[in-house]
Amino acid sequence: MNIHLVEPLNHFVKLQDNVWESGSWGLDDSQAKKLVGGKIYFHKKRQEPSFYGGTILGYRVHQDGEYQGKIVFQLQHSQSCRNVSTGKSGWNKVIKITELEQ
Repeated sequence: MNIHLVEPLNHFVKLQDNVWESGSWGLDDSQAKKLVGGKIYFHKKRQEPSFYGGTILGYRVHQDGEYQGKIVFQLQHSQSCRNVSTGKSGWNKVIKITELEQ
């Protein structure tokens, strides 16, 4: 499974070379688990092509504070995840999960 996210603020944290975190997404643990190994695409707006993305290596859940229960994805950047568009349908606010890329 793959995921498209609207991320207008560039909230990415570099963990090591080519490995990043992006977080505070409103998904449940079972959804996040299914996404590991899939692609993640970041868009400034729903209808704009992705500006960043990669392969989901794993995730963690915020344990406390204002983001408690929110998902933080770890990803390995991939150039092939830039300039990818997705259709208008299937979005749930800022998140769209797809089985296969269109």
